Amino acid sequence: MADQDPLLAWLYLQQGVKTIEESLSATMEEHCDCTLSEHSALYRLKTAKDQRLTMAELSELLSISPSGVTRLVDRLVRRGWVERVQPPGNRRTVCAVPTEEGLRVLQGQTMVVYWQSVHQHFESILDADDLEAAARIGRKMLEAHGRWDEKRFAPGSP
Repeated sequence: MADQDPLLAWLYLQQGVKTIEESLSATMEEHCDCTLSEHSALYRLKTAKDQRLTMAELSELLSISPSGVTRLVDRLVRRGWVERVQPPGNRRTVCAVPTEEGLRVLQGQTMVVYWQSVHQHFESILDADDLEAAARIGRKMLEAHGRWDEKRFAPGSP
């Protein structure tokens, strides 16, 4: 950017991410009958320790409000992809756990379409330097706001 305007950089980044998320979600819905949010929740649950997360943990990992994650889990429960489980001896905590059907959905067409869509709407637009800069900048922003955590990214998982 010639003028190095930080507000313009922020707006470009914000709108770019929003546009890509909308494209990913539209592709997921068209080809998989699954929203991007539903796919992301199933992925986070599958890659979590013991394949379970509390509502608070899922809210944090998906960067959505507690009420938003409750509505999302409600939809996943109605679809038979997730169940709510209370840990023994803890009546105050509720965990979301993927069902066999939820894991089957995730490991089937949704994962293939998700990765193809990420390639089409993100990776294919950027060169290697851009991708490296995007990763560096994203991590730097998360670290600066105390949100960097390896578990957010489930290294080694597709």
